[in-house]
Amino acid sequence: SSPAEGIKRAYYDKMKVCHPDVAGEDGEEMCIILNDAYEMLSDPEGRADYDESVRAERPATSEGPGIMRWDPRDEPSTEPTWSAPPKAHYTDEAPEYIGRPLSRSLWARVDPEERGEKWQEQRFVFVDEWRCIACRNCCDVAPRTFCIDADAGRARVFAQWGNSEEYLDYAVSACPVDCIHWVDRQELQVLEFVTRESLWENGNMLPCPMAMASGTVTDFVDVFSRARRFIESLGERGRRQRQRRDQGGPGSRLGGSAVKAR
Repeated sequence: SSPAEGIKRAYYDKMKVCHPDVAGEDGEEMCIILNDAYEMLSDPEGRADYDESVRAERPATSEGPGIMRWDPRDEPSTEPTWSAPPKAHYTDEAPEYIGRPLSRSLWARVDPEERGEKWQEQRFVFVDEWRCIACRNCCDVAPRTFCIDADAGRARVFAQWGNSEEYLDYAVSACPVDCIHWVDRQELQVLEFVTRESLWENGNMLPCPMAMASGTVTDFVDVFSRARRFIESLGERGRRQRQRRDQGGPGSRLGGSAVKAR
């Protein structure tokens, strides 16, 4: 990890290039990302979480463990905070389920006066990118939570609870195609995964959003149905693990998952 002065210097250097006054509208999203990265890396706890996530995602070497994989025998975590993996751009390799959300969580950092019922219930926002029309409304309302993903061209949550509950509620209710949903942590990590998986299967290309909204394109993925099927497969893997445990075979740890999906 870089010292504080090095982080600040790198931040200013990047902002000189990406600021909208220099780069125009194309620089707006990068400025949001840079501001979020600078805030995280300037906070000792946030930087420690980031360093840990980078270490977890590195390939295996003789010096330590490799990428973290989710074991179906592990009980799914319900904690409202987690170490999010670094963003992975589209590659030829299929995404793998790691048992935690792909977006970051700032739940613990929300100011007390900006918390509400959904914060108390530990709810999070999810964008159904297959139904998103890239109107940017959510990005304008809550720019520290939503952005337009540079690869898929749709709205996506990059930081949970980056804005107040009031702004997040407004972003959800103001979505013209109702593609933003409040979900719990266990739903979130499955929905984010099956979304990435479906995008990978389609070469990270989505149909024209306006054509989808008008109904002229019907070849889209129902991520909620896909999430339910994925959860069922996790449950089946867990049952097989329990059977092996009961029979004294390999896999003696408790398996299964109690994840819900809407």
